[in-house]
Amino acid sequence: MGKENELEFDNAPRLANYTFHNLYEGVFWTDLYGHILKVNDTACQMLGYSRDELQALNLADIDTSEILNDLSSFGKKLRAQKIVAFESRQKHKNDILLDVEVTCHYQVHNDREVTCIFVRDISERKLAEEHLKLGNSQLQLLLKESEERFRDLFEEAPIAYLHEAIDSRFIKANKAAQRILGIKPEDVPNCYGVSFIPDLPEAQRRIKAALDSLGKGVESEGVLLELRRKDNGKPVWIQWWSKPDDRGFTRTMFLDITDRVLLEREQAKLQAQNQYLQEEIKLNHNFEEIVSNNKQFHKILQQIERVASTDAAVLILGETGTGKELLARAVHNISKRSKRPLIKINCANLHAELIESELFGHERGAFTGAMEKKIGRFELADGGTIFLDEVGELPLGLQAKLLRVLQEGEFERLGNPKTIKVDVRVIAATNRNLEEAIEKKEFREDLFYRLNVFPIFSPPLRSRKEDIPLLVRHFVRKYESKMGREIKKIPDKVISTLMDYNWPGNIRELENIIERALILSSGDTLEYGSWVPVGKTAGGHENKRTALLKMDEVEKEHILNILNKTNWKVSGEKGAAKILGLNPNTLESRMKKLEIKREN
Repeated sequence: MGKENELEFDNAPRLANYTFHNLYEGVFWTDLYGHILKVNDTACQMLGYSRDELQALNLADIDTSEILNDLSSFGKKLRAQKIVAFESRQKHKNDILLDVEVTCHYQVHNDREVTCIFVRDISERKLAEEHLKLGNSQLQLLLKESEERFRDLFEEAPIAYLHEAIDSRFIKANKAAQRILGIKPEDVPNCYGVSFIPDLPEAQRRIKAALDSLGKGVESEGVLLELRRKDNGKPVWIQWWSKPDDRGFTRTMFLDITDRVLLEREQAKLQAQNQYLQEEIKLNHNFEEIVSNNKQFHKILQQIERVASTDAAVLILGETGTGKELLARAVHNISKRSKRPLIKINCANLHAELIESELFGHERGAFTGAMEKKIGRFELADGGTIFLDEVGELPLGLQAKLLRVLQEGEFERLGNPKTIKVDVRVIAATNRNLEEAIEKKEFREDLFYRLNVFPIFSPPLRSRKEDIPLLVRHFVRKYESKMGREIKKIPDKVISTLMDYNWPGNIRELENIIERALILSSGDTLEYGSWVPVGKTAGGHENKRTALLKMDEVEKEHILNILNKTNWKVSGEKGAAKILGLNPNTLESRMKKLEIKREN
């Protein structure tokens, strides 16, 4: 059945959910037409089906009672009487019929008519009744047939089943268990479950945790264990369920998932090999698009390696365009949280009234325009990392809420008083001097100290000029494929001119200029032309090309060119701001300053 037919048990208290699944009777929730909506574990064990298999059936598929032949009439009867009880025989998955006592209760749940059905196995009672009728000899025959029937179910089940003593000694093991563990029937009485666990730290930790739970009378569910076969010592991975009883024994079942584990490991191996072959690796890790020969910058990467293995908050400081986001991604990608999401939010890009909703989410109707429930960035980042770019622009009123998340790992969605707990590593970045902002009462001092646990300074391009030739080649390769071009030669004059420039916009400015250069160069050479930046050089001298073309004119020309290509679309994935690597608000400010307007 689809999710629309399932009852909402997920919000029930844990104790009620435990009771539901561990009742002596099998429990079925159905609609009045017999469609099975929900079953407990006892029902699955009684009839030999998985939960998903049972919930795909109709009550009439498993119950042989004539009363269910006409489900429409039965529904009317149940609606009128509220409770209907009868004896019946139900079909096991292996086509064996079980004697059962069925009690149906009519209920209305969320304006929907449903039936709660309790099913009790009365096979033993029926045997006792047969004893009164048939006499002792016939009773023995029936008992033997019953024993053989259930022994066949145990032995031939496709899932591995074990009965174990409290010291993990095997009492019974079906054929599937013997096959997976590499043992013979005569080996079973001399086997102990713990003897199959290899002497590996992780394997020992997992089995110890599971056995501790069993010792406390708690069921272990879906535990992943690594074993060693008894016959050849080869590894086998299983998913293991074990449930203790009040007599000191445990009932255990497990699935062989060796093929799945080996496939996942092979995929991880191939992925690791692919990453190793990438040429952007610096020091001991792949730092994405970080390209540098600068010794000081390598020290920064070493700092990143040290802090990445911790959960400490990181504050990345530096001018606009120095690649602070790349450093944040590097911290995340080599951390223990790398398999969880890195969620980014730019605190300068949103209106003040929207930032709280973006960070913490909101409920439907929490404010005007809140038509749907929204999950906030912190909730999305649970288990992973959140990158707060331009954190210095965060409104003062929200800084206290951010401080609470950092200190206590909790917050509330707008419109909902329920506290949400998260485990999130925070990396923040800013181009502002936060200490000056603190003096101006624009930034909380306590929040600054929480963010500034491990500061990293992202240096400006003018202090790592030796990286410019590397970066030029990197950006040429990045954009030539996008434009269907191939640049084979970069003249020395181009490199020397770029080395002389002081780069107020840093690496982002260099990337934009190289993209512009590829647009304006017609052949396979990066031509020296109007795209070359002008302005103050590193030595404070005016660039020789100033008289030919002012920087504002070059910038205006380039922005107009990109706007025409995007049909004057400023924001969005294919907008001019995205292509230029600018914040849409920043681009609009530059257009206003440069008097760029679309002509009618």
